[in-house]
Amino acid sequence: MCGINLIISKKGKAPDSAIIALTEANKHRGPDATVYFTDTYQNGQIYFGHNRLKIIDLSPAANQPFFSADERFLLLYNGEIYNYLALRQELQTQGYAFRTNSDTEVLLAVLITYGQAGIEKLNGMFAFVFYDTQTQQLLAARDRFGIKRLYYVHTPDYLLLSSEINSLLASGLVKKELNESQLLAYLRYRHALKPETFYRDIMELEEGQVLTYANHTLHLASYLTPPAPNLIIYSEAEIIQKTESLLLQSVERHLQADVPVGLFLSGGIDSTLILALAQQLGYAHFPAFTVSNKASESTFGSEDYWFSRVAAQQFGAEHLSFEINASILHYLDELVATLDQPIADGAALLTYYLSEQVKGKIKVALSGAGADELYGGYNRHRAFYHFLQHRSLARMALPLLQASAPLLATGIKHPLRKQFLLLRKLAYKIKPQHPEQTFLNFTSMDRHLQQLLQPQFQVLQTPAEQSNMSTELLRWGLDRDLHQYLIADILAMTDKTSMAHSLEVRTPYLDNHLHQFTQSLPAEVLFKNGSKWILKRILEQHHGQQLTHRAKEGFGMPLGQWLKETANQWLFADLQNPQHLIFKFLKFPETQILIQALRQGRHDYSTELWALIVLARWLNKRFTD
Repeated sequence: MCGINLIISKKGKAPDSAIIALTEANKHRGPDATVYFTDTYQNGQIYFGHNRLKIIDLSPAANQPFFSADERFLLLYNGEIYNYLALRQELQTQGYAFRTNSDTEVLLAVLITYGQAGIEKLNGMFAFVFYDTQTQQLLAARDRFGIKRLYYVHTPDYLLLSSEINSLLASGLVKKELNESQLLAYLRYRHALKPETFYRDIMELEEGQVLTYANHTLHLASYLTPPAPNLIIYSEAEIIQKTESLLLQSVERHLQADVPVGLFLSGGIDSTLILALAQQLGYAHFPAFTVSNKASESTFGSEDYWFSRVAAQQFGAEHLSFEINASILHYLDELVATLDQPIADGAALLTYYLSEQVKGKIKVALSGAGADELYGGYNRHRAFYHFLQHRSLARMALPLLQASAPLLATGIKHPLRKQFLLLRKLAYKIKPQHPEQTFLNFTSMDRHLQQLLQPQFQVLQTPAEQSNMSTELLRWGLDRDLHQYLIADILAMTDKTSMAHSLEVRTPYLDNHLHQFTQSLPAEVLFKNGSKWILKRILEQHHGQQLTHRAKEGFGMPLGQWLKETANQWLFADLQNPQHLIFKFLKFPETQILIQALRQGRHDYSTELWALIVLARWLNKRFTD
C-alpha cells in the first residue's frame, strides 16, 4: 500500500514545491520510503513522487518509482497483486530476469510484456501509473473492484494524478471549488456519485478503467472484457463446494506478506468465515481485532462484543477487543481531517479508531468487505428480492403499512426498535409501480434529509436504469451496490481511515475468480435458502452454527442513544448555528425539527443527523479558513 503522485506540466516547469507538497500530503500512506523523479516532457516537465509502505520484499531495491533494467519504463504503484507469484513464473519461462522479489517488479514486467492487455491478468487491488520515457506515453489504471483509489485533474496547463484528493489540493496547482451538484447525492446515498467528486475540477478514475495520456490528449476506457454467458447449472452442493474452494484460495493469497497480518473480526458471517479458513490453512492463534459497544447499548448498536468473542474462541484466534463508549465521538475532527470527501457512515469513525489501535501490532488487516454485495447480505437486498416476488401483495399492503408507520416508535429503547425502524423505512420507500426507484430508495437515507436542501441545489441525479424481468432487476440492484455503495462508501472510508495509520486492509471476498463464479449464478439463487445461505453453509461445515443464526447488523455506533445524551450535545453546535456555511445549502428551521424529533424520542434520525454533522464539519474544515 502506497501513495502515488504525478504532475505533467505542459508549458514549462512547475514549481518544485508542487510535487513535494503533493507527495508529502499523503506520506502517511507510505512512511517507509519517499522517492522523487523528474524528466522533460515535450515542452514541459513530468514529475513523479512515491510514498512506500513496505509489505512484500522490504528491501530498498523495491522502492518506487521502479524502473525497468534499461530505464526506459517506470512504474508508480499502490496496492497488492495477489497472483504475482504465478505471473512471475509465467514471465520467467519467457526469459524475463527479475532483480527483486517484489510484486511491483512483476507488475512492471506484465505491462512491458503484454501492454494494456496485461491488466486483465492481474488479480488484486491496485492503482498505478506506467510511463514510457521513450514515447512519453502514460497509462494509469484502477482495479476492477475499485479497492484502490486514483484521482486526477486535467487542465490546459497540467495533468495531476494522486491517491488522495487532499494531496492534489496541497500541490497548489488545483483550484478548490465545491461541486455543489454532489450535495443531493450525499444527502441521499451518504457519498458523492463517481466519477465526480465534491470538487469541481477533480475526477475519480473509475473501477476497471484505464487512463491514457499522449500528445496532450487524455482518453478513458474500460480494460475489462465482458464475461461470457454461463450455461452451467450448478447444484447447491456444487455451489457450496466451489465457493469454499475459491474463497480458501483467495484467503491464502491474501495472507502473503513479509510483515504481520491480522483480521478485523466482527463476529458476523463474513469475517468469521475468513478466520475459519485461515485456521484451516494452518494459521493458529491468528491475530483478530474487534471494536464494539457495551452490551447495554446493543439495542442502538450491535452485538459484536459477544459474537466476536465466540468466533475467536472457536477458531483459536489471538483476540483483542476494544470496547468503545461515547468518548470516541471526540475523534470526529481527526476523522474529518482525514476524509477527502464527506462520507455519512458511522463505521468510518470505528474503522479509524480500530486502525489506530492495531497500528504497531500488525501492518496488514483482512476484512470481510464485499461479501454483502456479492451475496446479497444487506437487509435491503432481501427486502428487494421479496418485493420483486410479491409486488401485487406489496401494492395491497402498502396503505396499511403507511398508515401504521407513524405509530412505530423508533427513537426510544425497546426490543423491537430495529424491526420497527425497518418497517418504517419500507413504508415510505416501496413504489410498487417503480421497482428501480424502490431499490434506489432502499439505498438512500430518510427522505426528510433530502428535503432540507435549498431548491437551487436540488440537482437531478443519475436516473435508474430500466429493466423488465424480475431476475434482471435483482441482479441490477446487487450490481449497483457493488459499483456504487461498496466503492464510494465502504472501500473509500476503509482506505482513508486505515491508511491514515499506515495500515493496509485487504478484502479476500473481492477476488477475480470468486467474483466471476458468483456473478455467473442467477441472482435469485443467492436468496433461495435465505440471506447469504452459501456462506452460512460453508461456515456450518466448519462447525460455526452458533454464529450463522445471527441477525444482520451493520458495523456502526449506537448513535441513536449517544446523540440524545446531554454530554454529547456539543455535536449539534454547527447545526444550531444559522450562520454556519452549511445553511447556505440547507434550510435551518427544518433542520431543527429533525434534531428535536431525535431528542424527544419521536423518531431515530441519528443516521441522518450524523450525515449533517459530518458534512458541517467537513465544510468548515475545507472551505472556511
